[in-house]
Formats: sequence, C-alpha cells, structure tokens
Amino acid sequence: MKNSILLLPFIFILFIQKSFAQKDELAAKLQNPLANIVALPIQHNIGVGSPNYNGSTYSMSLQPIIANEHKHFNLVHRGVFAMSYLPPTHEKESIVGVSDLNYSFFLSPKKVKKLAWGIGPSIDIPTASNEMLGTGKWGAGAAVVMVYQTPKWTFDMVVRQTFSFGGDSQRDDVQNFVCQALAAYGIGNGWVINTFPTITANWSAEKGQQWTVPLGGGFNKLVFLGGKIPMNIGAQYYHNVVRPDHVAKGEFRLITTIVLRK
Repeated sequence: MKNSILLLPFIFILFIQKSFAQKDELAAKLQNPLANIVALPIQHNIGVGSPNYNGSTYSMSLQPIIANEHKHFNLVHRGVFAMSYLPPTHEKESIVGVSDLNYSFFLSPKKVKKLAWGIGPSIDIPTASNEMLGTGKWGAGAAVVMVYQTPKWTFDMVVRQTFSFGGDSQRDDVQNFVCQALAAYGIGNGWVINTFPTITANWSAEKGQQWTVPLGGGFNKLVFLGGKIPMNIGAQYYHNVVRPDHVAKGEFRLITTIVLRK
C-alpha cells in the first residue's frame, strides 16, 4: 500500500507528460494545411492605418478545411469566404457585406518522405454583395501546397494563381496571386509561435500598386472546449512593408480554429 502511494506522483507526472505530448501533436497538426482533419478556422482581420477610410476596416474570414483519406492519396478541400466592414469615406457611407468566395482542393500523395505536397484547381466565385468587396469576376487557376514538418518545426506554403474569365463586363479583368507562407515552432503544452503572412499580387494593377507584402507574427494556443472539443486560438500582427496606396498600413489578426474531426 505504501509503495502504491509513493508511485502516485510518478503516475501523475507520466499522465501529464502524455497529455502534453498529445496536445502538442494536435497543435502541430493544425499548422499543416494537408493534415487529415475537418476544421473551421475563423479569422478576424482588423486593418489599421487605411488611407481611404475614416477608421479601421474589419473582416471575419471563414476558411473551412475538409480532408478525406483515400487509398493512395488525400483530398483536401479549402474555402475562403469573408464578411466585411468598410468604414465611411469623405464621399461614401460605410459598407457591410460579404466578399467573393474562393474554393480550392488539393490532391496529395499519401506516401511521401520529408516534403509533403499537394496540387489542384482554384476557383474564384463573385459572391460579393457590394462592388467594393469583390471583383465581380469569375476566376480559375491552380493551387499548390508544400509542407515540411518535424516534431517542433513546421514550414509550409500555399500558393494559388487565378485569372478572370467571366462575370461583369464593366469590371476590370483580374489576375490574382496569393501566397501564404508559414513558419511555426511548438514550445510545448499546445503553445505555438508562428508567422503566417498572406502575400498578394494583382498583376492587372498599375506598376507599383501590385504587391502587398506583410511582415509580422504571433502565437497560437490549443485549448479544449468543455474538456473535449479542440480549439486553436491565436493573435498576430502584420505590418505591410510593401503595399498599394489604398491598402492599410497594418493588420491585427485574431484566429479561432474549431476542430470537428482530428
């Protein structure tokens, strides 16, 4: 009996270590865009220092991820859809509405060595409720993702390029490039330090007005709602070191990712 009591602290420590290891494993999995999960990332973006608006811009971006495992490959569906607020200008009132929708899916081989990858089509759908919130154009192109991951580090890149092919004939044609590059380091107990800037280019814009390049980063923490439902929460800040004249100087980003299947 005495020996059993003496063993209790060691059993407790082993239990805690196992729990932390499982939490860190899931936290790392959530940094991987090709992971076999079903999740709903919700991203709140607050643009500060916007030259054309009397106040900060805001958007809530829904980015669902649905991964399906097949015999020789994984199929990962990803969507991006936002609800946005634009503050008033000197000439126009404020605008609240929904943005265009982007849908991509990736075919990714199951047997890989250190570098995982996926490729597939990307489609832009003109669902915006106001012309200031979208392009008015249908677009199509390709998307590529690459992932390198160790127990602590994750490096990945999601790149997509779309070209407009239809829609409102009165609106300008669009050639959109988007690159999301991530570097993340797990520091334990579900904590992750990362940088995940969204670099964009509009090739149809005038020279000097094409690129938006942010620099910054922040952290994520994996928690469990009700002790059962995993949810990743995080905060980041990015400063746009290269930007068109109409784009905000910086952006605060708050992220919550609800894991529906791990």
